[in-house]
Amino acid sequence: MTPLILQERVLLEELEQIATVQKTTPAELLNKAVSQFLYKVALEKMKAETTAFERMYERLVTQHLGQHVAIHNGDMVDHDADLLALRKRIRQRFGRMPILLRQVTPERELPELIIRRPRML
Repeated sequence: MTPLILQERVLLEELEQIATVQKTTPAELLNKAVSQFLYKVALEKMKAETTAFERMYERLVTQHLGQHVAIHNGDMVDHDADLLALRKRIRQRFGRMPILLRQVTPERELPELIIRRPRML
């Protein structure tokens, strides 16, 4: 893994000051900030993918009813009746990129959005 370097000296100084006040390390603060940023990006992506799912719902329900579909960048990139098999292929193909996995059901209502990712403490 390539080490990341904080380019802005003023950001590093501010991070060090806040870490001292909060009795933690700059690295822990930085990890927390990046984790929160990545969660926000994933949430925004899932909202966009949910909108794409809604847009293509009529086609999906006629072609893939009962199956699970994978939506990435507004397109259906894979589908399978077996969610675990689909998950495995998606992980192999896209790594940890957030991808919407949804079952196509006759009911148009969508369940609560859940983003799965490891938490950094």
